[in-house]
Amino acid sequence: MIDWLLVARSNNYGLTQDAAILAAAIKAVGKDCAFAERRSRGLVERLFGRRRAKRILHVERAFPAWFSASDENWLIPNQERFPRRHVRYLRHIDRVLAKTRHAEEIFAELGVAVDYLGFTSPDRLDRSVKKDWRRFLHLAGASTLKGTEDVLALWQKHPEWPELVLIQKAENAPKEVPANVTLHSGFMSDEELQRLQNACGVHLCPSRSEGWGHHLVEALSVGALVIATDAPPMNEHVDAGCGLPVAVASSEPRHLGTNFHVDPAALEAAIEKAIAMPEAAKEQLGASARARFEEIDHGFRRRAVAIFGVSKL
Repeated sequence: MIDWLLVARSNNYGLTQDAAILAAAIKAVGKDCAFAERRSRGLVERLFGRRRAKRILHVERAFPAWFSASDENWLIPNQERFPRRHVRYLRHIDRVLAKTRHAEEIFAELGVAVDYLGFTSPDRLDRSVKKDWRRFLHLAGASTLKGTEDVLALWQKHPEWPELVLIQKAENAPKEVPANVTLHSGFMSDEELQRLQNACGVHLCPSRSEGWGHHLVEALSVGALVIATDAPPMNEHVDAGCGLPVAVASSEPRHLGTNFHVDPAALEAAIEKAIAMPEAAKEQLGASARARFEEIDHGFRRRAVAIFGVSKL
């Protein structure tokens, strides 16, 4: 019987990355770990109650079909994708691991045992790539919660602004973009994506909500000037010490989390500030961003050892 079984939805984006990061952290402390797709447990196995692992770690949501596959069920949730109707499943969860202080607060109020684990993202830094501090990057990917509409509306309003590189899944991408926007909506190799992350000096991350925010933390890792939403959990990563926070104009509930909409005027002002900022000031904030990434990453790895590496697990 293995030590840990990670159960998640495989989406080839953030959740797949989450599972890989968790598996690596668990294996780093000498524990066995495997992955199972949330729908892969059959009825026969459920009826006979076969144990698969000493502990199961449910990723993003709790999956009832897997509760009987272990004596202990743990959860590492994304609050903005955890429906209120699923709160009843928490009585089957022995321990919640929070990626952010925001999540820790939300789930602690629900009366479950919560520990702050934190999290991390891949280190995308490539020092061989020269940064263009006048070039902007908005990495929307497959998400519809990255504030892309707000970004494009401002670039439409400002034809004099420098190039914006927009990376977005084809199904979500606009049919047309302003002349100063370069859209990448087809296949892109990871090597090319990493090159663009390092080449673009300013990363636009006005997310409405995040369970963690890989694109945002990866922006910190490459030492970019990061413009991000001044609301939790985004402002746990980016504050005025390492980027440009953007004030929120409105919000509404999203499952157990919240959607925050940036103030368009505040976003416009932050972009104008980034354009006008001397290159030396951008480099200084970029260095602070890189330091923040290292702090986030080291903290996660230290807590992962404490949580996953104890001998009784």
